[in-house]
Amino acid sequence: MERSALLHIASGIGNIVFATPLLVALSELEFTVDVKLDADYPSACEILQPWSIIRAIRRQVDLGSYSYVIPAIPPFYWPRFARLYKNVQQAVRRPPDSLFYQNEQEFHLSFARELGYPRDRRPYYRLPISASSSEEVSSTTLVIAPGCKTGEMALKRWPFFPQLAERFPDVVIVGTNDDLRDAHNASFRFPAHVRSLVDRLSLRETAECLASAGVVVANDSGLAHVAGAVGAPTVILFGPTPDRTLGQFPENVCVLRAGLPCEPCWFGRRFQACNRRIDCLHEIGVDEVEWVVRRFLGALSPVHIKVTAEN
Repeated sequence: MERSALLHIASGIGNIVFATPLLVALSELEFTVDVKLDADYPSACEILQPWSIIRAIRRQVDLGSYSYVIPAIPPFYWPRFARLYKNVQQAVRRPPDSLFYQNEQEFHLSFARELGYPRDRRPYYRLPISASSSEEVSSTTLVIAPGCKTGEMALKRWPFFPQLAERFPDVVIVGTNDDLRDAHNASFRFPAHVRSLVDRLSLRETAECLASAGVVVANDSGLAHVAGAVGAPTVILFGPTPDRTLGQFPENVCVLRAGLPCEPCWFGRRFQACNRRIDCLHEIGVDEVEWVVRRFLGALSPVHIKVTAEN
């Protein structure tokens, strides 16, 4: 008899990426899986389609038609949807909200563990997206994704992307026009040789571009995590936000952060120690990032250059 599951996921592109280990686990448990997606960006469905482990992405669903319903929605979104599951007997028990802020990927995997998935199994996040040559991005190309969400989230943006771009001959920028501004809304001024694909690509096409890159450099953002999930050599620059709470990263991802005593401050006294100067990102030097990028482009195994802070 077919065992069916409806997986309800939500929020930003990065959150969706970090839910993919749960999709992998459900596939290993031989469930037929439909996904209900409530995303910040409607185009987010593009990174999940087509994927053989997902039967369909649905907007309207009959919760009673599934063997199990999995409300894998981040705690900060859960109040919007909790009423839908109040009397759903097939709903899989949610873990404590605190787990999400300790290990986001394990939060999602805990739903599969409720259904019998082994506790020692921890699949990496992934997306079923391959490289494309349509934008002439190759193994020699540095792709920069300088943006992230706006508002206070913009304070996650590293200020030295233009200076990094000056040091490499083959550079492409991806994202949206808003991404070309720093945390203080001043425009990034990239060198003339940099090719811009900003606002030219769909999210799926952007992911294919990232998968084609020799290396991707990005802030803690949705596109950074898409790059890691498609297997691109990826350097993610963290400052006020934590990296360890996201769970395990694959070996193609290198985390760089300054390691100041006050960081990460996102879930504490946010920005108070530096009076919103975001010293932690300014302390990540261009030389340091350049070194890691060159090692990736030189085809050294990423496991040899992985850098993380101990705080």
